Order: sequence, then structure tokens, then C-alpha cells
Amino acid sequence: MDDRKEVLPLRIVAARFISADEQAGLIELDRIAADASRVIQIRYLLLCSALAATAFATMITLGPGIFLTLSETPGANTVVIIGLVCFVLTMAVFASWRVFQYGGMKASAPQTALYANADDPAARNLERLFSLLQRESTLRAFYRTTKGARRDIDHRYFFGKLRAAHVARDGTIRSALFGPVGFWFDRELFLDAEVLKLIADAKAEPSRVGAPRKYDYTDAVMSLIEHPDVRKIDIAKKRGNQKLVVGLLEDWYRNRRREVPGETQLSSYAKQILETIAKNRSS
Repeated sequence: MDDRKEVLPLRIVAARFISADEQAGLIELDRIAADASRVIQIRYLLLCSALAATAFATMITLGPGIFLTLSETPGANTVVIIGLVCFVLTMAVFASWRVFQYGGMKASAPQTALYANADDPAARNLERLFSLLQRESTLRAFYRTTKGARRDIDHRYFFGKLRAAHVARDGTIRSALFGPVGFWFDRELFLDAEVLKLIADAKAEPSRVGAPRKYDYTDAVMSLIEHPDVRKIDIAKKRGNQKLVVGLLEDWYRNRRREVPGETQLSSYAKQILETIAKNRSS
């Protein structure tokens, strides 16, 4: 790869910060994002539940209350007050998530990133990239509008605890992001930069050994090629397939009395296997 400017997805830049093998870096990013998602899962579900409850309560009280007030119905003021309280609670739910993410209502300083393991070398290299993006400098990440126009984003977008979501492959964890201004921000980001220069400036140390070799994924995956259960998979089925493949991989390791990889690692490979099956069957 030449040391020159490229317009790349931020996710690809992050993968190169993590590993000299881009594909290995992407796998590590998926692992980091999945682990971070699990850490916030309960908190985020509580947020969504509280938001739905307070918003629904606001809808069924404030609107009718205003109507009853205009109709001069006795007791209408009480209904309006209840509706206003519910509306305030709805705003409080939004505020609590913003405070959790940015340490306050405004993104005034970088917060400690939320990782399952902050000492993970891959997470540390990712943080070196974010430390560059947090600077108020000429380096700006951007997104594309539906019409293709470029929109630069402020450096404060990388101040939040959930900044790892910016490099997640899907919207599962990105949907939890708040921007420094406004509500949810789940756009895919890009960089126009010299990646090798950025890595040198950040003093990052990408892994140069490729994908982790602790587990023999190649043999495990190859063993599933002609497996009867894999051949019977209905690729149009949205549920159960990934769990089935993960189970088959786990069985492969156990039958050979080898250490079984973590669920996150197996799920990543299972997803790739299913994507490959889908492509092969459609061709």
C-alpha cells in the first residue's frame, strides 16, 4: 500500500491501525464492537423501555389534555399537568443517555471509552486513532448524504464513551450513538488521509502476525463444507442458522479436545460462513 491519501471508510482505517492484515483487523473490530455492545446492552434496553413508556404516556395524556382544556372540560388542567410531567420524563431519559455518553449535556472533553477489555492491544490501537480524530485540526471524518454530498463532522463526535460504535459493521451498536448535537447518529464515516502517516503519527503498533493463531479456524471451517446439517440450511431463514453453525464449530473443537473459542469469535466466523453459502447458492 502506497503512503498516499485515500478516501476510505473509517472502519477500514481502524482495521489497518489494528493489524497489518486488513481482514484480521476487521475481524478484531467486529469482536470489539460486539463486546462493547454486550457491556451496554442492559443499560440501553432500559433506556429504550423507559423512552417508549414515557413517550406513550405523554401521547395519551398531553394531547387529550389540551383538547379537554380547549373544550373547557372540568379537570382538564390536571390531565395537562400529568402530560407535561410525562414529557419532562421523556426528555430526562434522553438527557440521562447523553450524560452517560459524554459525561454531561455537552461534549466538552473526551470520555474514557467503554470496552470490555480496555487493555486489549487492538482496543489500544483503536484509541490511538480516536485520539487523532479528537483533535481540533484539519483532519475531519465525514459522511455522505443520500445525494452523495460530503458533510464533515465535528471532532467532538469522538468524545463519547461509545466511540467504538463508529467503526462497527452494522447498526446494532451504532444505533446507540448520540451526536454532540441532536439525537441518534448512526452514519457510516469516511476519512481522506494518508493511513501510514496517521499510524506513524499516532505511534500505533498494528499487529503483523495476521489473524490470531490460537485457534485453528481453517480446519474447523473446512470441516463444515460437506456437513449434512450445513447442506440442509435454508439460507432464506433469518433465525437459527448462525446458532446452528456456532454449535457445529463448538462440537468440532470439543470432539478434538481443544479449547473452544469465545462465542463472539465463533459468531463472527459463522456469519461469514452463512454469507459465503448465500453467495454460492445465488450464483
